[in-house]
Amino acid sequence: MSQFVDLPHLPRRCDTILYGKKYADKLRKPLDSLHMKSVFVPDNPNIDPRLAGHADLSVLHAGGERVLLAPYLKGSAVESWLNSIGTKILFPDIQQHTAYPEDTQLNLCQVGEHILYNRKTVPDDIVEYLTRNGALRFIDCHQGYTRCTACVVDRRSLITADRGVAARASSAGLSVLLISPGHILLDGFPHGFIGGASFKIADEKIAFTGKLDAHPDCGRILQFLERREIEAVFLTAEPVFDIGSAIPILEKE
Repeated sequence: MSQFVDLPHLPRRCDTILYGKKYADKLRKPLDSLHMKSVFVPDNPNIDPRLAGHADLSVLHAGGERVLLAPYLKGSAVESWLNSIGTKILFPDIQQHTAYPEDTQLNLCQVGEHILYNRKTVPDDIVEYLTRNGALRFIDCHQGYTRCTACVVDRRSLITADRGVAARASSAGLSVLLISPGHILLDGFPHGFIGGASFKIADEKIAFTGKLDAHPDCGRILQFLERREIEAVFLTAEPVFDIGSAIPILEKE
């Protein structure tokens, strides 16, 4: 039996996960081997083609059965599947475009009871909708890609290479590992982000799209996780690469 993941990004034992269809060839088999079902998000035609397959720009899990979808997903197989499992879907009134930050309206990051976001890029009605799920502390950051930049480790911990995000999160009482920028592949860009290259798959496990061996802070990252009794799972033998993260929706009871 499965149930909805209660806290976004923090499944107790992931059963079903959403991510960009663009990355199915690389990630489906390793996720299958971990007994997780994949649901694929089609490319977003309204944003930069290099980022069109990034689920964190098109899908926002608001906790439990609540999911926000970019307008282009109306009538999609993703919407149909979410409806079939009883999801409460909201299509916010947003217009996404190719230039940053006009693609970031759904890109915010919940870490336990805290939400990292840029109040200039996330519409007020989305913020209001999120607060219906209880008391959340919103942390305003200059970064529009807050979900991309933040690797959620647990309810009070994250990893990021963004100094501004790190400073704001630390000031709010979160435990932050600040790492060197770069060293994460993203086609068409000088580099990607750690949040886009990782996602929790269980209380005690976090998945990375590829190996961290070439990252200068590999040892520090693994130590940060080990201190929290979290195991790093490397899904491929490639150097770690940014997919716009993945979104755990269902977990095993």
